[in-house]
Amino acid sequence: MNSLDVVGQYGLSNALPILCGVALIKIEKQKTNDINRKQDFIALLDEVVEKSKFKLLPELKNWVTLTSSSLDDNVFFAIYNAANRHSALDIMDYFNKVVNGHMFGSRLHSVKNNESLSKLAISIINLNKDETFLDPVATKDGAWLQILKKDSNQEITLQTLQPLEACLAYLNAKANHGKNVKIYNQNILIGPKYINENKELIHFDGSIAAPPLNLRMPSNLINNSYNLFKYGEIGSTSTDWGFVSSVLGSLNKKGRAAVFLANGSLFGAGNRKRVRNNVLRDDKIEAIISFPERFFVDALIPINLMVFNNHKTNMKNKIIFIDANQPEWIQRGKVNNSLTSKGIEKIIDLTKSPRDILNISKVKSIDECQDTLMVNKYVTKDHIKIDGQEYDLNLDALNQRETVPIKEKVNIQRGYNMMRNKEDPNSYLKVLKISDFKEDESINYAALTGVKDSGNKALDEYRIHKNDIIFSVRGSLGKVVFIENEPTIPTIISSNVVIIRAKDKTIEPKWLYLYLNSLFTKYFLRKTESGTTVSILTVRDLEKLPIAVCSKEKQEEMIDFYDKKNEQVVALQSKLQEEKDEFKSQLGEMLGSDKVFLRKK
Repeated sequence: MNSLDVVGQYGLSNALPILCGVALIKIEKQKTNDINRKQDFIALLDEVVEKSKFKLLPELKNWVTLTSSSLDDNVFFAIYNAANRHSALDIMDYFNKVVNGHMFGSRLHSVKNNESLSKLAISIINLNKDETFLDPVATKDGAWLQILKKDSNQEITLQTLQPLEACLAYLNAKANHGKNVKIYNQNILIGPKYINENKELIHFDGSIAAPPLNLRMPSNLINNSYNLFKYGEIGSTSTDWGFVSSVLGSLNKKGRAAVFLANGSLFGAGNRKRVRNNVLRDDKIEAIISFPERFFVDALIPINLMVFNNHKTNMKNKIIFIDANQPEWIQRGKVNNSLTSKGIEKIIDLTKSPRDILNISKVKSIDECQDTLMVNKYVTKDHIKIDGQEYDLNLDALNQRETVPIKEKVNIQRGYNMMRNKEDPNSYLKVLKISDFKEDESINYAALTGVKDSGNKALDEYRIHKNDIIFSVRGSLGKVVFIENEPTIPTIISSNVVIIRAKDKTIEPKWLYLYLNSLFTKYFLRKTESGTTVSILTVRDLEKLPIAVCSKEKQEEMIDFYDKKNEQVVALQSKLQEEKDEFKSQLGEMLGSDKVFLRKK
């Protein structure tokens, strides 16, 4: 156990500011300081902050001073004395080990960095000792600190989102004897601070960045200074690609970058799609590597590493997609997962020598990737897990099937965007949501919500009718209901479902319903679904669902088989329920409940 662990008994929120204060004094004064009063400690802090050339240190001093003042003297000196027996490097290494972004609320933005992912990113950008490095969304540690520990002379530039992050990065840089580390503070979306004496933007050889996940900020604060957003306008909901654009705009002509992004950044419409596709068409993306959930301590969602290169050679107009969720590549931990050394080695090999490997990787042309950059869409798998059951796939048999895209046979109607202020419990017109689907694949009409503007003729396009198929495209994907009879209650669909309606009589609606419930459709959904926390299937993707080419006679044969078998199953279920009720009644008589509870006739 690290001897600094003893300070944890006083609460990390009390101990860590004192540790940072001691580290700062050791860094700036280059000697050990014995003190007898808290006032002496605060005076030392004032002295070193006043003399330091790093102008953001008052933020750190205020944090340390406020905590010190609130502590009992015995507690303060127990923490101080424990810290004072260690070097600044020991203190900061301990700090980095125990701290994640949530500890300071909004004062730190970042997820807890994953050391194995940083190691992978560093190997991929392959920075030489005489090259320059940038992290425009830097935190207290991460890839930049690993680079510095390897070479204290490396030229490193950091820009943080919060002043306290800048101060902690300063402590780490100084404790590790960084000689060429520049640290700035400002959200990069507001503007870069790494400007030379001629007011020109400085460009770098390499960059690794882990932007804050799901950050939103007012559009009027986003500033396209120095043309960092040349790939398209950045809005309040597309800040992820704003950070990507900032990284790309800060690289020199041969610059390489690795940026960590959530799944939601790899698909979607609007500004996000425009910027993504412009970057794609400019041929800047070299690789996309997907990781499962729990790689960052305080971000449980899956994460992706996007590799960018301003000077692509053997991968011009191509991208390699890599699924890193391989058994021998992942070390599963109690708190978070990490990459094994074999996983890092295999991924680096694939980025250097891109090739197709079943279940692992796929090289695609950029023209084939306009709709989505999700790795699961492109990597071919010969096994899959559906509804808890694992299957091996005969890919030859799958590829030999005669199919057509479903859009050739059906019309697909999107649902109505039902806002809460549109609800009216007294309206005769109802709206169907996924939660209204019953387990037996029917609709719970009694639970439907009323729609306020029931007289609006424009809502008729969302109405469900006999022989329609209702299919869920958000959340619980692929739930299917067949409308066998015309609804007695006028009902429209909500935006998380669609209506699938046969175009002509060459396809039997009920057969289509059976097909949409098949393993073929569930396999397609697993390959195609997008989403970060909520699974999503776009209508454009659904239109590509391959359905079997099947004669009308064959369709009717399948329907007849299903109806007869289903009728037998329903009869058996009814009989089993009767038997269950009977033995419960007999058990009740044995217990004597029939003498107390007299059933009404």
